[in-house]
Amino acid sequence: MAASVALMWFAPVVPLPGFLRGPAFITAALAIPLALVLVPALLLRHVTHKKPPKLAIGALTVALTAAVVLAVITREAGEERGLEKRGRWTEAVVVDVDNGKTDKCTLRTDDGREISPQMTDGCDPERIEPGDRLRVLYDPKGAAGPFEDTEVDLDPGAYKGIIGGLAALIVVAGTWGCVRVSRGGK
Repeated sequence: MAASVALMWFAPVVPLPGFLRGPAFITAALAIPLALVLVPALLLRHVTHKKPPKLAIGALTVALTAAVVLAVITREAGEERGLEKRGRWTEAVVVDVDNGKTDKCTLRTDDGREISPQMTDGCDPERIEPGDRLRVLYDPKGAAGPFEDTEVDLDPGAYKGIIGGLAALIVVAGTWGCVRVSRGGK
């Protein structure tokens, strides 16, 4: 659990190099939560059950879902902390608007440098088009996504309760689910 939170928090705050941020997210959002479920399932597979332990399966499903949500929220908090520490304001020009699953805008600074990563928050293709100028807060190291001036309200401390609550839920539900599985679902 601590590894998941640490990976997602430190990726934008430290910042980790770009080639490590993607694998860090995959590890925290998929590998660690899957291990949370698969390790008990594989270690306890020799335990025989008269009927499937539905409550145990439900508890492990809750823990798995909470772990994925925890990774995403911790990443948001880390990005806000990274912008809070290193963020710079600039007038940026919209170079391209990608209207895919998530709308993304490619931005460049006035001196022609591309802002990385692409802006996703506030990049509505009906409102923004190539050539528009936006005032954005961006991370010069490229670890945190940029925010448009109208949407910036940085408060990484606001996530403490949510992160702590999800971590506690994962530990309690995961432990309870594993205990139920090992007892045969009684």
